[in-house]
Amino acid sequence: MLYQISEKIITSFNLPDNIFLTALISTLLILIAVLAVGWLIRLISELITSLLASVIGPGPAFIIRNYVTYIGTIHHEFAHAIVATVTGGKVTKINLFPKGQTLGSVEFYARGPHLLRGLQLSLTAIAPILCGGITLRLMQNLVYPNCTEIWHHILYWYAVISIFFHMTLSGKDMENFWKGSIPTLLIVYVINLICLALG
Repeated sequence: MLYQISEKIITSFNLPDNIFLTALISTLLILIAVLAVGWLIRLISELITSLLASVIGPGPAFIIRNYVTYIGTIHHEFAHAIVATVTGGKVTKINLFPKGQTLGSVEFYARGPHLLRGLQLSLTAIAPILCGGITLRLMQNLVYPNCTEIWHHILYWYAVISIFFHMTLSGKDMENFWKGSIPTLLIVYVINLICLALG
């Protein structure tokens, strides 16, 4: 589907039709999609928080958004830690204790060649979106079909909402994402090129 959209863009703008351009457009589409999903999730969660604030006040809305859904914070921070580790980074600290506006944090450093360090920074930054999407999909396929009691449904939707609310990217996440974006986009471009060449 990604390559079909790229081909439509090439056709629409009368661009030269070759795998190099198709791979480039596909790579940019992936970048746009990831950032758009993160922005959309933030928009939805802030809208819901604003609606809650208009009904129960900003203080209680803040508590519900950040503390009642705290399992989402745990998922968010462990997503950072898992992706950093899997991609070769070294996690030095995981903090799950809220302090002021910060609900949690993960400290890590990238290791290896420049391309790999860039990939670690970018993928670790967007890990809450990637892992959140995977977790919600697995829950939909594996957990939801087994919800037979009302309390099952309550727990299921509590977990879904909590994880969804915390699939956003902090300022530090965005900073890390952009720091590693060039090597990451280069790797994604090469992968797209290989996939297109192999058909």
